[in-house]
Amino acid sequence: MSSSSQDFPAKLVYQPVAGFIQQVASKAPAPGGGSAAALSGAVGAALLSMVTNFTIGKKNYAHVSDEFTRLRDRTEVLRSRLTALIDEDTAAFNRYRIANKLSETDEAEKAYKATELAAATQATVDVPEQTMNLCFEGLGHAAPIARDGNVNTVSDAGAGAELLAAGLEGAALNVLINLSGLDEQQAASYRKKVDDARMNGRRMLTEVRQILSEKLRG
Repeated sequence: MSSSSQDFPAKLVYQPVAGFIQQVASKAPAPGGGSAAALSGAVGAALLSMVTNFTIGKKNYAHVSDEFTRLRDRTEVLRSRLTALIDEDTAAFNRYRIANKLSETDEAEKAYKATELAAATQATVDVPEQTMNLCFEGLGHAAPIARDGNVNTVSDAGAGAELLAAGLEGAALNVLINLSGLDEQQAASYRKKVDDARMNGRRMLTEVRQILSEKLRG
């Protein structure tokens, strides 16, 4: 495999699971933590969708069927968007890496490089921030799904919440590590968003864990 194909793989989401994991483990600079966080969130959202599908249309859960249909609509949007972010995160990092290597032989090239580097730097923050926010939203749906969904899938709801929380935390770290390229006022704003998402996300995960603890006790 050539170095260029290692650095710029075909769409990650179309690779076999083992291939993606191998790519993460390799010396290639991307995919890394940001893409892994998006994958974690996508699988977490998928598990929440699974629980809704095992709840909707069931006689014993008729009273929550409409609510769970709405929840499924939302978790499916989250699953789709987080899946797309697996590749978008790697693309953002590769764009930043290319921008750093742009030539600066004259003023025009210097100006172009500065513009492209600023945009690429912003993308390395904005993409994982999207992942973080979507995982946060997913966590907000996890408690009602775990509490009111089909009891036979409660462990799947819990696993989904745990994966969404892992995605949130991983994406938050990727936001933080890329803030050095922004001015201090921008960086402070992002740090506040990260702190809020982490604090409230952990609170929501604790709620889900409490629900699971009660239900799994029998």
